[in-house]
Amino acid sequence: MRHELAHNNKLVANRNRNRIDGHHAFTQRVEVEEVGLSATISGKQRTVEDETIGKDLVLTNTLLGHTSDVVSVAYNTAGTQLASGSYDGTDFDGTTGFYVNDGTIKIWDMSKGGELLQTLTGHTGGVNSVAYNTDGSRLASGSLDNTIKIWDMSNGGELLHTLTGHTSDVRSVAYSKGGTHLASGSYDNTIKIWDMSEGGELLQTLTHTGYVYSVVYNTDGIHLASGSPGTPYGTIKIWDMSKGGELLQTLTGHTSDVSSVAYSKDGSHLASGSYDNTIKIWDMSKGGELVQTLTGHTSAVLSVVYNEDSTHLASGSDDNTIKIWDMSNGGELLQTLTGHTGYVSSVVYNTDGTHLASGSWDNTIKIWECVN
Repeated sequence: MRHELAHNNKLVANRNRNRIDGHHAFTQRVEVEEVGLSATISGKQRTVEDETIGKDLVLTNTLLGHTSDVVSVAYNTAGTQLASGSYDGTDFDGTTGFYVNDGTIKIWDMSKGGELLQTLTGHTGGVNSVAYNTDGSRLASGSLDNTIKIWDMSNGGELLHTLTGHTSDVRSVAYSKGGTHLASGSYDNTIKIWDMSEGGELLQTLTHTGYVYSVVYNTDGIHLASGSPGTPYGTIKIWDMSKGGELLQTLTGHTSDVSSVAYSKDGSHLASGSYDNTIKIWDMSKGGELVQTLTGHTSAVLSVVYNEDSTHLASGSDDNTIKIWDMSNGGELLQTLTGHTGYVSSVVYNTDGTHLASGSWDNTIKIWECVN
């Protein structure tokens, strides 16, 4: 699959998350005792050996094996498997100005310390997004090849379906509660809803006025949120899926593209990360009222996720860091996790909140453990 190079720096960052140079293999394992690994708590710089840090998140493992940017990571519900989507095998052809070749998905056994179980191949473009269904029996992947693939994880990762219909890159995929529906957001400015109980039949298409970077269902699957560049600035749309995808509202306030959206576990709040370097918190119980803006990142926020009880929010950024925010204490900054040497494109907590995984443009996945 050939993918056109964007010549504008912002478009390169926004559209494909590709690089012309800097595609280096990260070959040296980063151990927990790595010199200089640090975290910032409430503005004070401390090392991971510090007793205060030891009660929060510490680096316990670095998973190696990808040969290019890790763009998406996802745990299954049991927390026994971690899936990672990458641009492995994706090369830039300087003559044509296109990216060529495929991407891969790797499955890691977290019950065995992150042992590599298998590598799933079949996409003809880089893999932008991976998501497990509720029981972990299915994995969905969205790609630069404009398709979504559904893999049977109860049968060794067998490819079940390839969903077609998008006319540009699939940037984000998300399952509804129970896994009966799958939403996919694309650079063709649409969201498609697929009926997974009918083998991936296309049910409907929802439209944006710009690229769709991120889609997420709330816990009960009634509402779907989507993040987009918008006009003139980034917007978030809220769709009522119980009413056939009726548009409920459009949230505005960011001053650049919205790259990631995440619901709290009870659906009462929505977090949004943006290329304006901020995270905004919206109170969905009050009609989407903007209640907070979290600042501290020095570059685009690419990924946001709540932990299991929504007391903490993690954010991954182009500044190569992960920040942990205490949402039970007004969004106070608890930690800044450093160690990645490339953009942090995806962060995800496991179901019980004991571990955080981060995927990066340094070709690695880091596992951080909460030892509190």
